[in-house]
Amino acid sequence: MNLSHVFNREEHDQTVIDCFLQMWRYSADLMFIMAVEEDDEFSLYDNNPASKTVMGLEEGAEIHRLNLRMQFGDEMAEQVYATYRQVLQAKTPISIEQTGVRGDGSRIYFDTLFVPIFDELGKPIFVCGVSRDITKIKDAESVALKANEKLLEYSVALETINQDLDRKVQERTKELESAKRTVEESLEAKSSFVARMSHEIRTPINAVIGLSHLSLKTSLNDEQQDCMNKILASGEVLLSLVNDVLDFSKIEAGKMSIETVPFSPRLIVQHAINMNTTKAQEKKLALTVDISASLPPMLLGDPLRIQQVLVNLVTNAVKFTERGGVCVRVYSDTNNGQGVLLRCDVIDTGIGISKTNIKQLFQSFQQADDSITRVFGGTGLGLTISRQLCDIMGGDIWVNSEIGHGSTFSFTLPLNVSSSLSFSIDPTLNEENNIPDLSQYNLLLAEDNLINQKVILGYLDDTSINVDVAGNGEDAINKLDSKNYDIVLMDIQMPIMDGLTATRHIRSSSVYGNIPIIAMTAHVSEDAKKQSALAGMNAHLDKPIKKIDLYKTLQKHLHAETQDNPLKMNDLFVSNQDSSYVEVLSKMSSIDTLDIKGAINNLGGKTSLYLDLVTAFYNKYKVFTIDGCLESNIVDIIHSLKSNSAYIGAFDLSLHCSELERNIQNNMISSKLLERLVQTVNKLAYELEKVLIPYNSLINSDEGDRTFCADELASKLEVIVPLLKKSDFFVENHFSLLRKMVRGTKYALDIEHLIFDIKDVEFEVAAVKASQLIFELQGN
Repeated sequence: MNLSHVFNREEHDQTVIDCFLQMWRYSADLMFIMAVEEDDEFSLYDNNPASKTVMGLEEGAEIHRLNLRMQFGDEMAEQVYATYRQVLQAKTPISIEQTGVRGDGSRIYFDTLFVPIFDELGKPIFVCGVSRDITKIKDAESVALKANEKLLEYSVALETINQDLDRKVQERTKELESAKRTVEESLEAKSSFVARMSHEIRTPINAVIGLSHLSLKTSLNDEQQDCMNKILASGEVLLSLVNDVLDFSKIEAGKMSIETVPFSPRLIVQHAINMNTTKAQEKKLALTVDISASLPPMLLGDPLRIQQVLVNLVTNAVKFTERGGVCVRVYSDTNNGQGVLLRCDVIDTGIGISKTNIKQLFQSFQQADDSITRVFGGTGLGLTISRQLCDIMGGDIWVNSEIGHGSTFSFTLPLNVSSSLSFSIDPTLNEENNIPDLSQYNLLLAEDNLINQKVILGYLDDTSINVDVAGNGEDAINKLDSKNYDIVLMDIQMPIMDGLTATRHIRSSSVYGNIPIIAMTAHVSEDAKKQSALAGMNAHLDKPIKKIDLYKTLQKHLHAETQDNPLKMNDLFVSNQDSSYVEVLSKMSSIDTLDIKGAINNLGGKTSLYLDLVTAFYNKYKVFTIDGCLESNIVDIIHSLKSNSAYIGAFDLSLHCSELERNIQNNMISSKLLERLVQTVNKLAYELEKVLIPYNSLINSDEGDRTFCADELASKLEVIVPLLKKSDFFVENHFSLLRKMVRGTKYALDIEHLIFDIKDVEFEVAAVKASQLIFELQGN
């Protein structure tokens, strides 16, 4: 067909009709024309091939006004007619979803568009329709609906299961919580019982050991001397047993605390050897030590617990060795500059242990065999405690042994290397019998037990201190009301008024409320010590009281100026120093948080420099608040405080600053840690003020009685900055004058930092610090 470019109505309509005829023939949709007959009847005027197929008619059949009633029956015809009548009533095209049956009997779904056709008079003559097969869509909807129903069923079932599971979990949790409470209550009851029994046993032990010491100081014949030595040895064995049981109970209850402080491994080994030297000499055993030269001189850990493990192993080695000797070997398996794996081997030539018995060796109350207990004694707790201590400290312990060929007990502990040259020494490491002269002091002893009174009085008699005795807390308060005392030794458990109550009364007094009070008790738990501290006691002496501990505690809290103890002032300070220096440093040594000896050693023994730095520290931090920290750069403040506190020997404060620095780096700043820092600094500043103020003229004086001038110091620093930028070692010639210029001022620490960097060949860092200090000195 050629289509004209000029519009022709007849040609145009014919083209549309031709197109629709082609669609009628080939469309997959069902197309039909229903004729409206008389009496509300309808006939199939015609339908397309797709419709014929569905209706079961031959594809090429000619249809013209086919009677549906005759073809499909009255029932189906009426269903179809009802739809046609609905369309005619609507008088507008409408879409209706329908259900039908194919010729093969299968169900089919249609979405049909019905169009009513009327003549010029408005009489209906045809109903035309186009039906789309939506059977697959309906089937999919049906499947989805069924799946949704199943999903709903599963959800309900799952919810039921979850509720049942939650109920069972809650029931089980309650059971576990109840069991946990029962276990905790049992452990608490056991711990309380052990602590109480420990106290009851320690009291008579204190008498046995104390009276034995006092008796040995009297004139005794050989037989009496031997008996007293055996009584003393038995008392010490009994005390060791009580300590083992208490430690075992603490570990089992999870109350064993481990600290991290600088210590010398060599001193710990020496202590273990010293404790066993006498026994080894009696058995003619060789005690040898092999400490690796590569072992760091200072480590960070818990020296008391490590010492406890080592002493236990060495004591056992000496006990079970009859000939030959014992060797203690200490070295590090690894060393990366920051941490080491400390290893200790205790090698003996003793009786050895069979492979069978090794397995039970580290169990509670177990030894290699029953005969061991009969021959050598002991409970078998020592190795159990040693293993548990190693576990708590993150280490390991084991043994290699053969019957008749000796044993090697080994343990390893992961430790960090300490950068500090100072360390805390356990008092038992230096147990010389140096007796202080305390004749100028008055002491009040509050103790109800007559035997304990005799022991303490026997110890105190050698010091020439003036002692009065009170039988209970109320008596002690009455004596304080009538006489001036310098210190109080206070037993905790006493009749009428106990020591804790008496201490609280004393602390409330405006007259003698600040007197040092030292607790004496057989309760050695951490809780007991906390109760003593909360009541206001200054220190805690464990019964049975050791003479050396008593002397050192008295020296420390009496601030004795003339003393003869292991930490002699003449050994600590340069001998040619002015006596005034010795006096102020002696008083300063009473501050618990300062390690004066370690600090002065770090400064090369320069006592006057140490005093300068302490004074500078006081001037810099005498006003130290949380607000001040938050308003300034807290990182710089804490970093500076860390090194400044280390300079004056406040090593615990320095470690606390390090912890805060790590928290800040990890964005975990703790307000509690910061508050504790401020309290610690303020307390130290207050203690320094009490010592420094009376000696202010001494500390702030100089050869020429110089007064500090900020401009003069800034000018001097401007001279040395060019030298620093050129890394010129000639700058060291200015150290002495710089120190003199800042003596007794808050800038002494800044100058010391500067000098330290220069000595460490950090000229660039020193140049920056010098420039910053110049800027600070010049103001705006």
